[in-house]
Amino acid sequence: MKIKKWITHNFWLKVFSLILAVTTWFYVTWQLEKAKDEEQKVIFNMIHYDVISKVLPVQVTITGKARDGYEVVQGGITVSPSQCVIIGPKNILESVSAAKTSPIDISGNTKDVDKRISLAPIASGIAIKDEFVKIHIPIIKKEEPAKPAEAE
Repeated sequence: MKIKKWITHNFWLKVFSLILAVTTWFYVTWQLEKAKDEEQKVIFNMIHYDVISKVLPVQVTITGKARDGYEVVQGGITVSPSQCVIIGPKNILESVSAAKTSPIDISGNTKDVDKRISLAPIASGIAIKDEFVKIHIPIIKKEEPAKPAEAE
């Protein structure tokens, strides 16, 4: 019974326990902050990159087909500006060879298509200097093959 009373009524034992608890709390907090700093350093080293700019040609992305009897003149498609400047991490931009427009649906068209359209996103973290381009897609009526002259 004396031990129980000594533990529950001893002021200095309670002070010692409090000091031990506060010391433990500071030590654990310090270790967690140290681990967090090390993790941030590792993440920074993993994502550290060189930023470059690159000039890319713009490619038009066409979906659908013109109405029956009409076709797109592939050599006549124009884009203005025909190139764009992109800025981003070197390791991502090295594999990019062209900037593409958002898809343009020409389903059922019988006339030329003139639009101002945005460029499709390349990847997150990539900035495109000119986000919009003007495009012209010529659509012409297909030439019907000449009928052979009937023999008389």
